[in-house]
Amino acid sequence: MPKIEMRSRKAIAEFLPEALNTAIASYQLFSEEEDTGELKKTPTKFKAHHDACKVAIAHIQLLIKLAEWADLPDPSVEGEVDRKDLLALINSARGELEGGG
Repeated sequence: MPKIEMRSRKAIAEFLPEALNTAIASYQLFSEEEDTGELKKTPTKFKAHHDACKVAIAHIQLLIKLAEWADLPDPSVEGEVDRKDLLALINSARGELEGGG
């Protein structure tokens, strides 16, 4: 495997856990804001909120695709965060996307 690809995979493996955690937590907090009743007052606020949720979901999907592209978790990537933790995060993100979070 070329050196640059290996460095890229290592960088992604180090970046991905925090990025997934942040994206999932942000999505969960933001999507729950609808319960306040404020969004039900105007269709514009309702639409804006749902559009923002769709963007957050797309972000999580792209992070998962990045992990798949980098073939993570991968035991051959030196310095990779704990593979079990990374796999659990990826599975958690997939569960959120499927509505089972």
